[in-house]
Amino acid sequence: MALPKLTQPEFEITLPVIKRKIKFRPFLVKEEKVLLVGKEGDAKDQLGAMKQILQAVVLSPKNFDPDDLTVTDIEYLFMHLRGKSVDNMVKLRYRDNEDEQSYDFEIDINDIKPTFVEGRSYDIPVSNLVLELKDPTLKIMRDAGMSMESVDLSEDENVNENKMDSVFEMLAHCLVKVYDNEQVYDDFSHKEAVEFLKGIDINSFTKIQEFFETAPRLEHKIKYKNNLGNDREIVLKGLSDFF
Repeated sequence: MALPKLTQPEFEITLPVIKRKIKFRPFLVKEEKVLLVGKEGDAKDQLGAMKQILQAVVLSPKNFDPDDLTVTDIEYLFMHLRGKSVDNMVKLRYRDNEDEQSYDFEIDINDIKPTFVEGRSYDIPVSNLVLELKDPTLKIMRDAGMSMESVDLSEDENVNENKMDSVFEMLAHCLVKVYDNEQVYDDFSHKEAVEFLKGIDINSFTKIQEFFETAPRLEHKIKYKNNLGNDREIVLKGLSDFF
């Protein structure tokens, strides 16, 4: 007699950014292996593994495509996928750089919600023009060769030329159109978009940075008192901080 087929429970959540209901099942041992192998590779391997797993576990909608999801929705879905597949309680250990002691924390995944900045606009004024941007999706991150953590464009003293090339690749994919009071410019190539963005002055580019830095993101604050009696705070952002 053949072995029976195992049935899996089904769960449903609403993605916080696109407000779309997703029904999914827990990931299996074979899918966890794909994720672990992907984590050992580069950014492209990691995002590819995430896409492969989501394609396998999401049951509806039928036209679901992980490439269309924003980074925050991907992180939120993976967070709850992990919670339903393994455990919703995550144990973390951090070393306090003030008293140099290690502290253990336990976080309930269900308590982690994305933060939204009120008044955030997708239309960014640049000189006498306005740039309409969109949030990066999984496909955009893969095409730009960037990791999930690379969306934060805050200044980094250690940024190199390769990183900046990837940033402009991502920005070009996120540029929907450019317009002024008289005309709309939306028929441009990816290469033209990259060159256009590189020609923006520094002050205007700061506004573009702020757009990405204020994007919805998973964030959770841990507050505790260290052995010196001082109040301390740890801010967790993104999947890599939670697992």
